[in-house]
Amino acid sequence: MRNPAFLLLLLVTVGGCAERGMAPPRIESLHEGDAIRRHEGINVATANLWGVSVLGMDWADEIDARFAELAARLGRNVPELDVVLIQEAWKDGARRRLLTDEGVIRNFPHRVDALEAPGGSGLVILSRFPIVRAKFHRFRAQGRCFKFWEGDCLSGKGVLAVQARIGEELYWIASTHLIACYANDEASETNCDQQDPNGDVRFSQVVETREFMEQLTGAEPALIGGDFNLTRSSRYYPAMTSRRIPADPPGASPSDLSTHGNRGWSERGELNVSAGRIDYIWTRRGQSVQWHARGDARLIFTDPVELDEDRAIPISDHPILAVSYCLTHSQGESGPASCGSPRP
Repeated sequence: MRNPAFLLLLLVTVGGCAERGMAPPRIESLHEGDAIRRHEGINVATANLWGVSVLGMDWADEIDARFAELAARLGRNVPELDVVLIQEAWKDGARRRLLTDEGVIRNFPHRVDALEAPGGSGLVILSRFPIVRAKFHRFRAQGRCFKFWEGDCLSGKGVLAVQARIGEELYWIASTHLIACYANDEASETNCDQQDPNGDVRFSQVVETREFMEQLTGAEPALIGGDFNLTRSSRYYPAMTSRRIPADPPGASPSDLSTHGNRGWSERGELNVSAGRIDYIWTRRGQSVQWHARGDARLIFTDPVELDEDRAIPISDHPILAVSYCLTHSQGESGPASCGSPRP
């Protein structure tokens, strides 16, 4: 059978994307790494890598070359990162080469890869800090699998969360990737709200993300980054920032899971962000400790990947964001002075 569309249709019809099994997240610790105290600063990046590959067929350009270049840059680790939240790492060979790169192992010896066959969630977390637990929540709302050309529901999207040891304490850090917009014209920043048939699914995934993370972390501080496929002007954006988890479907009672101080999530975006930004790093303060951002998010790894003398390509179709944080006491030490001096 040579027709890729027919193969995908057969996969969905016979296999049933909603019935696939999920392998548990796999924690790997390849060496101890360097100890970092929480007040020294924690540099977090989120990277949607545009690694779309289905049944061995690449739907994105130059996946192997771009993943290899990312591995080289993470090996140099300039700017210095401590945690990298990865989405769309769907091509198995490219992902494995990234994870086995000597420089990546040296700088990020602790990692979790969320696996599912076929397709996989596409989520990977790389960490300098030891990882002691990992949990994966697969979204109940996955989209319309009969629209196999969209591909989203085939991947088993969800939230990958790890509990990392930073200093002497444990903190939850997570990565996610919400369903994409497939409106005919995405030129308008609000078009995906008004015309996108996947908008209701995306809202449900936001609600599931909050329910999963807030039930998992309770009154402890938490961080989550990834591709949320919504802009700051989106009608779905307040579903992350609201003090309580919104009702799904609308009109039902709000979730009671967000009872630990009724706190929403906040993100520190770029100072001069474009209206179309859809990638974020969100934090939620705990009862006694909060994530304190040293400044606005910045773009990293912006230099293109050189393919040959005449061709170059961005490392991804999404700019890669990074934010520097420290963990401070929520009462009386929320100012920049409590962070200490950043690492060089």
